[in-house]
Amino acid sequence: MTKNKARRIVAIVLVAAAIVMGIAGGIFLPQRNGETARATTEELRIRTLLDVTGDGLVETYVKIARDEAMKVTKEAGGNMAARREAANKAEEETRALYANTETDYSTIDTSALAPAVAEYAARLEVYYNLTSDAEQAYIDAHMAEAEAEAEAAREAKIAAGEEVGEEKPVTVDMSGFVATPEMEAALADADAAFEDVAAALCGIYPALDDDALKTLKPTITSVVLQQGESFTDLYDRYMAAGSGKAVTAPTKAWLIRYADDLLYGAMALIVAAVIILFYETLSKKLGIPRIVLGVFFILLCFLCLWFDLSLATLLSNSLVRMGMNAVMVLAMVPGIQCGISLNLGLPIGLVAGLIGGLCTIEWGIPGVWGFVVAILVGCAIAAIAGWLYAQLLNRLKGEEMSVTTYVGFSIVSLMCIAWLVLPFQSLKLRWPMGTGLRNTIGLDSNNFKHVLDDFLAFDIGSFTVPTGLLLFMLLMCFLMWLFTRSKTGVAMSAVGNNPRFAEATGINVDKMRVIGTVLSTVLGAIGILVYSQSYGFMQLYTAPRQMGFIAASAILIGGASTSRCKISHVLIGTFLFQGVLTLGMPVANVLVPGSTISETLRILISNGIILYALTKSGGESRA
Repeated sequence: MTKNKARRIVAIVLVAAAIVMGIAGGIFLPQRNGETARATTEELRIRTLLDVTGDGLVETYVKIARDEAMKVTKEAGGNMAARREAANKAEEETRALYANTETDYSTIDTSALAPAVAEYAARLEVYYNLTSDAEQAYIDAHMAEAEAEAEAAREAKIAAGEEVGEEKPVTVDMSGFVATPEMEAALADADAAFEDVAAALCGIYPALDDDALKTLKPTITSVVLQQGESFTDLYDRYMAAGSGKAVTAPTKAWLIRYADDLLYGAMALIVAAVIILFYETLSKKLGIPRIVLGVFFILLCFLCLWFDLSLATLLSNSLVRMGMNAVMVLAMVPGIQCGISLNLGLPIGLVAGLIGGLCTIEWGIPGVWGFVVAILVGCAIAAIAGWLYAQLLNRLKGEEMSVTTYVGFSIVSLMCIAWLVLPFQSLKLRWPMGTGLRNTIGLDSNNFKHVLDDFLAFDIGSFTVPTGLLLFMLLMCFLMWLFTRSKTGVAMSAVGNNPRFAEATGINVDKMRVIGTVLSTVLGAIGILVYSQSYGFMQLYTAPRQMGFIAASAILIGGASTSRCKISHVLIGTFLFQGVLTLGMPVANVLVPGSTISETLRILISNGIILYALTKSGGESRA
């Protein structure tokens, strides 16, 4: 059997399985709002309620046994230690008595309990809806006051030279909130409905007394209340409580619960079938690295859906991260095209951009104008530093990769000293005590935080589109594309592809390398400012050290090599790289909850992608 035939057979099997799963999902998904789903949740709710009441009844028996044992021991003249010992022994015996007792739920008559529970749930929902509306009205009435207090506190910190962190959402102090008459009436109605539930439970468990019911009331309320919960939420909650045996049609209930997952699985199988069937064509057009990461990204999307994570929110975050990193990745393009290969000395431009941002804060220029001034100052410094950097690279031709790495590390180390002695005076930049600039400079509305992210931004459900950020990213890519089509850009690309041929045609190789290096450094300065305004902070000292490697990895993932690249490689690579990182963290947290695997996975993904991309980058000779 040939490989092509085997792939076709596997693809056919996957498609057939996808059709079956898709049909099942399509049939049962609409039934979530049907009678079967409602009957299932009612069965699960009643069983859960009986279980927690039975457990509470055991606790009542334990309490009675302890009290009786202590009373008898006291009457017999026992001291406190003897009373405690007798009480503990009585508790052990009582718990042992009911440990293996299994209630026969088929003999329990719930005809009175079910309608009482339904009525109690309805009245609870009315009460909580009124409470929510009243609390929101209170918040709306006092929000302006809370915002003014928060702003005054922030200004006081700045005046005192204290570090101001990221702005947190303003919250209203609810200590002055008073229940409305409507709320009190609704609560009284709910309490009256609870009495009916209590009476029905006492009919099932005669040993229940008022103290036990009072203790159990919060638990009963949490079981009964279904405010705003979907069928899947209720199903999972009650099944986790061990009430699955109450379902009369467990297979159908399971299919209704996982109908959407069946549809997601069907789509995943179809994608897998397409990849298997057209693997050779895809590998030739896209390359192995992009196929691997693309499939991994699609897998993460399906896992987010299966784990009920907000895929729209995560994709929105991926889009934001793409926009905030794309200009730094774009800075690799002129470096590759001019022949210096991957510009791992990008921290030179990043440092220049950070200095521009610091100057804006020092001079107190807010908003968009502050961002513009930061770009202008950063670009001016980057152009000078880039020219000096290019002179060094022209004297060390053939060793660019190692030289740029050392230069990048060196400039970061040098600036670790410079940040301590630069003459900035703003209290927002300097440490409250001693000398030097802070490691992290928080941006706010008085600087240029989110000037691009918030511009023309809009929401589609839970998906936020950062219009301004994307427009700026596309503008920079378009300008770079225009430059590559210009006479100078074509000459620079010719130098990168074959410097000997370019020199033979009369092109000044050294000049083109200088132009490419300066342009790459300037784009790095702009890129770090775009990144900082979106991130909300400016990070100094060692923070820029690894950004050159991340940018290099992203463009290589997009399909570039160490000698050839296009603008499309920037966009594709940045989205894949940032998308995998953004979606990978929450999925890892769900797979292994309560662990640090998300941080471990972040390191593995970022460094693993860099290593894989560099080893698969092609490395065609420019000779």
